[in-house]
Amino acid sequence: MSDKITIGLRQRIPMSLLEMALTAVLSGDYSREYFAELAATEYNGQNRIAKTVTAISQLTDQNPLIDLLRENKDEVLLALRNRADRTLILSSLIIAKFEFAYDIFTLLGKYFHVQDQVVTALITQKMSQKYGSNRSLPNAMNCALPMFIEAGILHRPKIGFFEIRKVAPGTAIARRAFDEAFFHWNPNLSRELPYTSHPFYKYLEEV
Repeated sequence: MSDKITIGLRQRIPMSLLEMALTAVLSGDYSREYFAELAATEYNGQNRIAKTVTAISQLTDQNPLIDLLRENKDEVLLALRNRADRTLILSSLIIAKFEFAYDIFTLLGKYFHVQDQVVTALITQKMSQKYGSNRSLPNAMNCALPMFIEAGILHRPKIGFFEIRKVAPGTAIARRAFDEAFFHWNPNLSRELPYTSHPFYKYLEEV
């Protein structure tokens, strides 16, 4: 483990913006100016908009999954029309880009295996073991968790409580994006073996 672990996730992006940005990137019709226009529909102030543009770019054209999604553009654009597949693709983008998002996603999957709800205090306690307990931790949690909720893979029945929302992949590309997000953070694992018991896969209905 590195002596210095950076969280990296500093800005929450509405899923509608992420989907529009991804569509533009896949179509080759995007620019920072376009991302700024998207950001301006949700946020005010040059600094906030600039931060949002950076985050949108990180999640789309700078994402580890973007080559895969570009190679399968037509399938991805079709899959985005399906609610479950859209949930998996957008969640996979978040997970693949930020290790913090992967860690919190996997941590929740672990506890959802034994209980129906997970509370914020437990998430904070466990995540602080790796990322420390400074102000960046709750800020990043307040970015990651709402994005997963809006994507449709988590549910918050009341403040401080989280529940799983299992998803059944409808297309091969949505499932492959989810798999690639997992292997991005586990590059030494054999792709020939099943990992259905891993907490990461707790979110799939088929498992």
